[in-house]
Amino acid sequence: MLKDMQFRKLLAVSTAAFALGGATVGSLMAQETEGPREARPQLMAPNPSFIQQLSFADLVEEVSPAVVSIRTEAEVPVRSRMQIPRGLEQMLPPELREELERSDEEGDTRRAVAQGSGFFIDDQGHIVTNNHVIEDAVEITVVLDNGNEVPAELVGTDPATDIAVLKVEPSSSQRYVQFAEDTDLRVGDYVLAVGNPFGLGGSVTSGIVSAMNRDDGGATYANFIQIDASINRGNSGGPTFDLRGNVVGVNTAIISPTGGNVGIGLAVPAEIALNVVDQLITEGAVTRGWLGVSIGDLNDGLAAAVGADDTHGALVQSVQEGSPAEKARFRDGDVILEFDGKQVDDAADLTRIVGALPPGERVNAKVLRDGDTKTLTVTLAKRDPLEAKQAGEGDEDESGSASPEDEEMAVGLTLSSLTGEVRERLGLEDTIEGVYVSKVSRGSEADEAGFQRGMVVTRADNMAIKTPEDLKKAFDAAKKRGKEAVLVRVETSQAGGFFLAMPVEADDKG
Repeated sequence: MLKDMQFRKLLAVSTAAFALGGATVGSLMAQETEGPREARPQLMAPNPSFIQQLSFADLVEEVSPAVVSIRTEAEVPVRSRMQIPRGLEQMLPPELREELERSDEEGDTRRAVAQGSGFFIDDQGHIVTNNHVIEDAVEITVVLDNGNEVPAELVGTDPATDIAVLKVEPSSSQRYVQFAEDTDLRVGDYVLAVGNPFGLGGSVTSGIVSAMNRDDGGATYANFIQIDASINRGNSGGPTFDLRGNVVGVNTAIISPTGGNVGIGLAVPAEIALNVVDQLITEGAVTRGWLGVSIGDLNDGLAAAVGADDTHGALVQSVQEGSPAEKARFRDGDVILEFDGKQVDDAADLTRIVGALPPGERVNAKVLRDGDTKTLTVTLAKRDPLEAKQAGEGDEDESGSASPEDEEMAVGLTLSSLTGEVRERLGLEDTIEGVYVSKVSRGSEADEAGFQRGMVVTRADNMAIKTPEDLKKAFDAAKKRGKEAVLVRVETSQAGGFFLAMPVEADDKG
């Protein structure tokens, strides 16, 4: 009985020591056992099946032959002044600076070489990588797992998700991998990243899923998987695998203050990449659904102004004329809560949901309007990137002085009539009617709400605003209904129309 208990104790100690790396087996045994040396049982070796569970070797052997290195060559301009240390150029004689400028304008180029990663996805020779790996390349070479080099042709690219597809002459013996159709990834799941960091082909790193649905502000239609498996320069375009050997993501970027790996890598999710890759192979390009609205996120003030319980949803800033949204009777100020049966968390979320749907798709949208929810049915059109408007920043100059006809409000706004002269100076269309924001008091409620000099207020609480008195009436009506904030629509020449939320409590002059 004693020997049996001592044996179990030793087995527990040996297992703990193995988990700690095996370096403290002797010290643990010395602490946990007593008696003559010949009475001690022999140390038990760790269970082979336990060792097998700790190793990714079998998985790596299966998937590595499908991963390739990609070498690209591109013509880049040669700038003579780049060879001169910063600050010294202005010290050169004027004639020498002019000579440098002329040489830059002549368009001299040099051949630049870059490297990335990719992986085979079928037996037809198709390879997935990142768009930024092969962008502007004049020559693309694929280095196979066995070291052989083969030329590749570009099938298609999608900068919006940073995905590209290449093709090489297929080989009957070439191994390939597949995207996971249902990733079912959770934070904490193990993943492997395979790629070509710094030109070191066939490198494997392991880690876990650190977060889901990350947005790096670049790829419009990709909500990234964040992983802590090491990703470095040259890993771009390589695959992220789950422990079943399925591709769950395409390694795309890192977030780092130094430019090197700090454990924050981003991968395009398999479900997004798979849809893009299929379209690139079959059509050569990606087509996306188009709704035709300008949208923004809700904050606490906007949520209170539209009667929303929280900040989930996408606020419709404007509806484009002739768009599917206009035909479906979407309105400025609507909050889109669901689209195609999916919950909309914010504006970026709606963009991804709509972009994942094909043109011609007929879907339902749940919207919040005037405090009530309703369902609209819309048929999506084909998105044309040229139709998107680029929003600019408002006029930050707040030094304008009030004219005699200006009217001040307690919230910190000074308003005036929108005259033809003001309209021409702002570059606004004749169809826009409203009141001109001539001054915003620094630190006021209006300032904190985002109002700026040069904006034109066109609507407030769904009322058309043509005079400063109209805006005061809208505030008074909102107070009587017990609202904490008013949804105010403004126009600028740079950004077009959008909404701001104005608190109503401070306005006691109305």
